[in-house]
Amino acid sequence: MGDRIFNREFTAKEVQAILRKLTGDTEKIGLALLNYYARTNLVPATGKTKSRGRNKYSYADLILLCWLFRMKREGLPVNRFRRGIDYLRKRLPKLHKSPRDMVMLTDGRQLFIKHRVEDKGQIAEVLTGRRAGQYVWCYAIGSLIEEVDKIIDEQMESREAA
Repeated sequence: MGDRIFNREFTAKEVQAILRKLTGDTEKIGLALLNYYARTNLVPATGKTKSRGRNKYSYADLILLCWLFRMKREGLPVNRFRRGIDYLRKRLPKLHKSPRDMVMLTDGRQLFIKHRVEDKGQIAEVLTGRRAGQYVWCYAIGSLIEEVDKIIDEQMESREAA
C-alpha cells in the first residue's frame, strides 16, 4: 500500500465515491460542493495530471477532504479549519509515515499535529498548560488515514476483479 496510494491521483468522481463510503452515504457530497471547495481554495485539486480539463486530486487533497467531512459531521464550522487545512497539507507526509501515532489538537484557533509518544510533553502542555480550562478538541487523524487507505484498496481491488 504506502507509496502506491500516497502518489496516486484521483478524479472528482473517485473522491466523491470515497467520501460517500467514508460517511456511510449520510452526507450529500456533490461534485458542485467539491468544485466550490476548490474554487474557494479550501481544498483545491493539486494533482499534476488532469481529467476532463481539470486537475486531479492528490492523495493529500483526498485526506484533507475526508478530514473536513468528518469535522463537519461533528458539527464544527468549515471556515474555522481553513488555516488548519494548510497546516495539515504541509505535514501530511509525516502523518502518513506513522499515522496511528498522530493526533490533532485544536482549540478552534490554533491547530497542533503531534506524535502521541514523541511529543507527549507538548501534548500535555497544550492540554494542561497556560491555557488550562480552554476547550481542546483531540482527533486521531491517523485512524482517518488508515480508514481512507482501506477504502482506496477496496476500490482498487474491485476494479481489478471487474
